Amino acid sequence: MAEHRTAEEVRDRHMRDMGPELGAVYNVLYNDVSWLHAKWEQYRHLFAKSERRIELLNETAGYLFRIIQDTVFENVVLGLARLTDPIQTGRGQKQQENLTLQRLPSLVSDAQLRLELTALVEGALDACATLRAWRNKRLAHRDLDMALATAGDPLPGISRADVEAALTASRALLNKLEGYYWDSEVHYQMVLTNLGDATSLVHYLSKGLKAERVWRERLQAGTPLPEDLAPEEEV
Repeated sequence: MAEHRTAEEVRDRHMRDMGPELGAVYNVLYNDVSWLHAKWEQYRHLFAKSERRIELLNETAGYLFRIIQDTVFENVVLGLARLTDPIQTGRGQKQQENLTLQRLPSLVSDAQLRLELTALVEGALDACATLRAWRNKRLAHRDLDMALATAGDPLPGISRADVEAALTASRALLNKLEGYYWDSEVHYQMVLTNLGDATSLVHYLSKGLKAERVWRERLQAGTPLPEDLAPEEEV
C-alpha cells in the first residue's frame, strides 16, 4: 500500500532530495498537474461516461451542466497552456519569470537527464500546441479577426483526445524526474477522493428522478402520500 503523505511532507521531500531550487519548482508543477488531472477526471465522469449519463444531466439541469461542461473544459485547457508557457514573457522592465515545465531542464545538473527532460518538454509543447492557440486567441484574449471571422472557424477544434494527450505528456515529463530521484511513478490519472464528487452527484440525480417519477405516478393515480402534498422545503 502506498504511503500517505501530507502536502507539507511531500514538499519537504521534494526540497530535501532535489535541492531547494528544483524541489520548489517541481513541487508546484506536481501540484498543478495533479489538480488538472483531478478536474479532468470529474469532467470525464460527468460528460464522457455514456449517452445515458448525458441524458440524465440534460433531464435534470441541462442548462447548468452545459455551463459546467464548458467552464471545466476551458479551465483545464488554460491550465495546460499555462504549464507550457515560456520561461520568460514580456520585454525589458516588463519581463516576467514564469514557473512552467520548460524551466525544469535548466535546473538539473545531470547532462543525460537534462537531454531527456528537454525532449519531453518538446513533446509537451507539441501536445499543447492547439490548446495554446485556443488560450491565446479565444480564452485568455479575444482575437478580433477570429471573433469576426465569417468563413468558418479559423482555429482548429479541440477534442477530449487533445486534452488527454497533453495530460499524458505532462505527467511523462514529471515522472522522468520522479523515476530519477525516487525510482517511482506518480499515477496522476488515478484520482482518489473521499469528498462528494461527480459520481456522487450522478447517483443522487438518478435517485431523485426515480423518486419524482414515483411521486407523479401516485398523484396521477389519486393515491398521494401526505408528504406528496406538503409544500417543498426551500434549500
